[in-house]
Amino acid sequence: MEQTEKRRMIPHDHGHGTMQLLEFMPSKKAFGEAADIFAQLSDATRLKILWILCHSEECVNDIAAAVDMSAPAVSHHLRNLKQCGFIRSRREGKEVLYRLEDTAVACLVHRMVDGVFQMKCPRMAHMEEWDCPKENGMT
Repeated sequence: MEQTEKRRMIPHDHGHGTMQLLEFMPSKKAFGEAADIFAQLSDATRLKILWILCHSEECVNDIAAAVDMSAPAVSHHLRNLKQCGFIRSRREGKEVLYRLEDTAVACLVHRMVDGVFQMKCPRMAHMEEWDCPKENGMT
């Protein structure tokens, strides 16, 4: 039996449209990528750093002072956030500045973080609805 056939087979049809829903189920790879995103957000320090970068552009030393950690420890968290595609960096003289990436996933995470803390981003306060970029079939 093929994987797609297995996916559509459910033991009972309760009339809730489950079989039709399963036609749109993301791939195993997509669920793995989503789990990686949530894993990055499960660390309180990393979430705090991400919250800062959702609202401003900062260097490692300023972030380290804000979260009361060493610069090398903050750099480790920044590397993880960058690999996940949440943040980007740019060099300005001798410093490297970090900020939220301009992607659909980063925008969604920003909205989610602000929602958890029941706040509206000061940079987005003038907007009725956020206009996140669309990518990879995300809306």
